[in-house]
Amino acid sequence: MIHIYLCEDDTRQLNRWEDIISKYLLMNPTETKLYCATSKPEELLSMRRRSGTTGLYFLDIDLQSNKNGIELAQEIRKYDPRGYVVFVTTHSEMAVLTFRYKVEAMDFITKDDAETLPEQICSCIRNAERNYKVQLDASNRLLSIKVDKDSLVLDQNDIVAITTGDDSHKLTVHTRNGVRQISGSLKEYHTTLNSNFCQCNRSTIINLKHVTKYSRESALLLMNNRETYSVSIRMMGKVQKALNNIHP
Repeated sequence: MIHIYLCEDDTRQLNRWEDIISKYLLMNPTETKLYCATSKPEELLSMRRRSGTTGLYFLDIDLQSNKNGIELAQEIRKYDPRGYVVFVTTHSEMAVLTFRYKVEAMDFITKDDAETLPEQICSCIRNAERNYKVQLDASNRLLSIKVDKDSLVLDQNDIVAITTGDDSHKLTVHTRNGVRQISGSLKEYHTTLNSNFCQCNRSTIINLKHVTKYSRESALLLMNNRETYSVSIRMMGKVQKALNNIHP
């Protein structure tokens, strides 16, 4: 599913975007839905934090607010690093700024070209849906995790391991870039992870793709981020079989 977000401070323009997208979704029913249409960046971010679904964001660059569209996109990336960002603007020269801010825009739409605007918007929706399907089909599934009251989307390929400590409802997600503390249980997340993941002991699930060495003698897994995890006696056979399938 994709949630569509709109942020435009011109009410007339915002209403037009809504109308174009609503008609498209009516004529092309999928799981994609128009989730948020607002003139306020903070309202969009609040809605984003409540959603664990990948987003498609149509953002006016020149927002008359405390954030411009590029700065808003930068904030969005904290919660949805794989989301699709489209800038709608009269300032095509500002496109170069998106590279400086590293927000990875999917497309740029010029407001002034009223005749082609509907097709440009609909084309972005089609492309986002196509790319999202490819991600799912390639087992590069996205994982929605709970961080306090907020939701965050992670690429499962970036996860090295998930561990639990004394509190069984608090987990640590180990990624290639660091760690995150999240809410939930190992059992809960294990059911949503793809086949690259395997439980190696009572308190650890590892991503087999990140294993660089497995020593049966010491019952230790060495990961490519230099962390090590123990393999319990009960899990040894299962881990070895899973590794053989991943690294034949």
